[in-house]
Amino acid sequence: MLSKTLGGGLFRTQNLVLGLAVSCLAILVVLPVGSLLLSSFWGESGFTLEYFREAFSSRLYLMPLVNSLVLGAWTGLFSILIGLPLAWAVARTNMPGKKLVTVTAALSYLAPPFLTSIAFVNLFSPNAGILNVLFRDVLGLTWLTFNIFSMAGLVLVTVLHTFPFVFLLARSALQSVDASYEESAQILGASKFRTAISITAPLVAPAVLSGTLLAFVNAIALFGSQAIIGLPARIVTLPTRIYSLFDYPPEYGLASALSLIFIIITILALYLQRSYLARRSFITLGGKGSRPQLIDLGVWRWLLLLIGLVIFVIAIIAPFGTLIAVSLSDSWGLDFWKGLTLKHYKFIIFDYDVTQRAIVNSLYLATLAATFAILIGGLVSWIDLRTKLPGRKALDYAALIPLGLPGIVMAVALIRFWLQMPITLYGTLSILLLAYVGRYVPLAVRAGNSALRQVDPSLEESAQILGAKWSQVMRYVTFPLIRPGLFAGWLLVFVPVVQELSASILLFSSKTMTLAVAVYNLYETGYTEPVAALAMINMFIISLAMWLAYRVGGGGIGKI
Repeated sequence: MLSKTLGGGLFRTQNLVLGLAVSCLAILVVLPVGSLLLSSFWGESGFTLEYFREAFSSRLYLMPLVNSLVLGAWTGLFSILIGLPLAWAVARTNMPGKKLVTVTAALSYLAPPFLTSIAFVNLFSPNAGILNVLFRDVLGLTWLTFNIFSMAGLVLVTVLHTFPFVFLLARSALQSVDASYEESAQILGASKFRTAISITAPLVAPAVLSGTLLAFVNAIALFGSQAIIGLPARIVTLPTRIYSLFDYPPEYGLASALSLIFIIITILALYLQRSYLARRSFITLGGKGSRPQLIDLGVWRWLLLLIGLVIFVIAIIAPFGTLIAVSLSDSWGLDFWKGLTLKHYKFIIFDYDVTQRAIVNSLYLATLAATFAILIGGLVSWIDLRTKLPGRKALDYAALIPLGLPGIVMAVALIRFWLQMPITLYGTLSILLLAYVGRYVPLAVRAGNSALRQVDPSLEESAQILGAKWSQVMRYVTFPLIRPGLFAGWLLVFVPVVQELSASILLFSSKTMTLAVAVYNLYETGYTEPVAALAMINMFIISLAMWLAYRVGGGGIGKI
């Protein structure tokens, strides 16, 4: 460790760095969450359990909790049913089109769920959805119609965003399993199917469970899709109920209590996962591990390819093809192709004054949030891996707390904290910046941790022994070596900030409008075609950022 080999100057530098990191995390995470906890138990007359009593006794708040749990459960189940077979097919079989399946999963995760929801409303709304009109009024196939404004519709658009969690984690685990276990089972007479069920599946259970947990937590936290599809279906969930509590007069205490329930659900899910894994052994890598041979599926490989193509069409082609078609149509309907036009883009870009302000705000906030997050993440990672300072592990854990905080919960926490401060931040860009940095700093910490682990500490120690100061070591040795990983982490923060809606919906003002909020607000006014045009502008910016990620960041992203 550097702290062992260097003198007191470094200790003073470390203390300054530690103090800076602790201060940042306290302002961004610890104090807002503490304020949320306090306000949920503190009323006008002091300590109270009234907010929780109301939350668990009133149908007005109990049903949103039930709906959120039902949504999370169904989403987790279907994420497994879709993600696990695809992961097995990509990792263990000779299925063609593996890159297509992997790209589908990546794009499905990156695509903003609220944009997918808007697209499916245009396809499957009961009265005006173009496919429903086609099946019902043109083809007479009423049994093929689908009402998107239902729990099934909400699960559908949510699963398209969450199944990549299971797919990506399970694929990685399947590629890492020592093939000798499966080969031994087959030598003893087990069929390939029985081997997959009895040997392979249990070994990748941790990855599948982790992916399912992530799917569950993300499903219950998404505000946009639950507002766009759930509210018209009269399916109120925790995020939409919390949002409604900020109508005048705002009910901060009750909103804090419901937000705390969110946190408890996440902690409980994590506890159950850890308890399950602690009781079992899942060692999958032996000292002489071998790579598995790909299973020859014969003609069945084409069926798997067909399934992959269907998911690609549903998850990517259908939503974004729909948004493109709607944005270019004069009037959305079965004959939309007869009146193609660019007038909606002209309106959105030049006539709708909100757009330019929203684009500038989103890019400005995303740039600053990614920069601050990666700086904090780099500091926390350096303290954790390069020092022996007491409390460094607690600092790392504190930086990961926002992983379990939905955006709307982070917004409530910030509102409760800053309303009690003498500084007025509510309705400013500053509070949005705090929300974004606080929510996505875990991504930056993981990026910094991954980058630093790839650098041998002896390189830095050698520079120090030769007389270089700490700042010189960081500037000329450490930073150049970890720069690709940090840039990848920067982009991993930048992209979700551009499409962030859950926290922004409670924190924005007319002057701090962001792109995601602009799309949602325009959708609420009923302007179908301009909404699609603005949605495509949003996706263009996200796609441009991802293109830049692969051009400049190279393979660093995949290593985080």
